[in-house]
Amino acid sequence: MAASFLHPLLAAGVDMPLEWVVGLGLALFSVGLLGVACRRNILIMLLSVEIMLNAANVVLVAFSRVHSELSGQVFVFFSMTVAAAEVAIGLAIVIAVYRLRQSTDVDDAADLGEVDYGPVPPLKLEGEDQHHHDDHGDADHSNDAGSDGAAPDSAEPIGAAGEA
Repeated sequence: MAASFLHPLLAAGVDMPLEWVVGLGLALFSVGLLGVACRRNILIMLLSVEIMLNAANVVLVAFSRVHSELSGQVFVFFSMTVAAAEVAIGLAIVIAVYRLRQSTDVDDAADLGEVDYGPVPPLKLEGEDQHHHDDHGDADHSNDAGSDGAAPDSAEPIGAAGEA
């Protein structure tokens, strides 16, 4: 038995009390929370978030076992999947910030906020109102001739015809 050298209670087949497991989850969550709150290195903060997720997973598995249901363990499986995606995206962001700032400090990454360029101009939506008019009959719109049949003079800029 591989578990005999880890803990004698595990080798004997004795279950751990629920209070111990909840205490372990609380301790792990507290360590993770302190890591996020007190450290300024973004890698340590990501590891602390992972510790907090694992603390919640430990408690979910414990309650799932106490109630003899698999729903808590299935939820842990999905939580681990989300945690893996979070690590992949988080590390990609950390690498991008490190390449830009040559630092993994959170304060250096805070300067990457959006610059305020003033109010955003209103969007002009493309659609039926702007492109389709009622005068589209059988008229040929391929030539750009004016009402007199002469082609417009392209050498003159717009508005320059009336200037002296």
